[in-house]
Amino acid sequence: MKFIMMFLSAVILFSGCATKPDYREAKNGSVGYSEQKITDDRFRVQYKTRNNTVADAYDYALLRAAELTIDQGYDWFVVNSQETFVESEKVPSSELQLSRHTYIQKRCGLLTCETRHTPATSYGAGVSINSGNNRKEVHTIIEVRMGTGIKLNDKTLSAQDVIDNLTEKADAE
Repeated sequence: MKFIMMFLSAVILFSGCATKPDYREAKNGSVGYSEQKITDDRFRVQYKTRNNTVADAYDYALLRAAELTIDQGYDWFVVNSQETFVESEKVPSSELQLSRHTYIQKRCGLLTCETRHTPATSYGAGVSINSGNNRKEVHTIIEVRMGTGIKLNDKTLSAQDVIDNLTEKADAE
């Protein structure tokens, strides 16, 4: 029993350490954002994430584009092009179970009934290779053009509005 409790504690501890905030700068090709300056007012912004939706990756790329727009001294930006790649792979899953229950057995004779309560504990562990669990990597690349003053058209995004609306989402992850 002591071994199982130590094992459960280790699993919980390591699973808590494995979660990092999603919105961050990518280091050495890891998850997060990166950018490349094309011209003074054009940037290519990339965002790579694991186990998130395509919409999340796109939102984080937009958020980084908005931050760059403000940093470069511009007010708005337009997404000129967008590409999204999704790569999936099957991964094994593990399962650990601990259950405690009581069996109730009732025996009746001609004159009386006897009820017996028997506590029982069961343990189980397993690994499944073809479980259908997927690890997904989503990579979104957008190219943006930045500007100041009057917006070009309906597809022009205010950098400050994007930051105001998406920062809360990035902080919550």
